[in-house]
Amino acid sequence: MKFLIKLFLVSFIGMVAMFGALGSDNQWPGLIVAFAVWAWFIYSLSKPKETATDRKIRAQDRKIVELLRKLEQRS
Repeated sequence: MKFLIKLFLVSFIGMVAMFGALGSDNQWPGLIVAFAVWAWFIYSLSKPKETATDRKIRAQDRKIVELLRKLEQRS
């Protein structure tokens, strides 16, 4: 859902910037804005997702060990 919102927002901003560039004497500011918005969008898609930190991994390991201990005590 977040992807679609970003896509529509970037498309709209890029379209407005391109139309603004068509109607002005100096086209470069509009073109720069349009391409910068698309570059930001592609960058936001390509950045790595949040990785599990060591603290999270250790917490998960502790939970697994506790679960295994409880299962061993039952049998």
